[in-house]
Amino acid sequence: MNCPACNVEMADLEGDELTLRKCGDCGGLWIDVADLNRVLLHNNLPGLESLGGKVDAEALTGQCPECQVDLVRITGGDRNHPLSYDSCESCGGIFLESEFQDATDTRIAIQEIVDFFKAFSAKKKSAAG
Repeated sequence: MNCPACNVEMADLEGDELTLRKCGDCGGLWIDVADLNRVLLHNNLPGLESLGGKVDAEALTGQCPECQVDLVRITGGDRNHPLSYDSCESCGGIFLESEFQDATDTRIAIQEIVDFFKAFSAKKKSAAG
């Protein structure tokens, strides 16, 4: 499977029974949506569909390495630290770009994914209270 960002062959990360691949060039991660939801729920986070985020229709994201359809960029986080991931509308695969250089095995990758989605779903408290 080639990386959607740089078209380099992605390597499977060894460890748990997850569909998790990493690009050795840009550090991006590819995870199956069902596996991602299991990771999120196991770490007391809501499933992906409940995390919010908005579609960025202007983003150029590349194609899904599984089914060759265009990916959709989803943005979230807060104004001071905006985050985004790419999602395939066909297979549901998720591509997380280049914030995962330290993910050398599944255990580290999972912790970085959990940290990413905690920050992604962080809501700023309303000052109007």
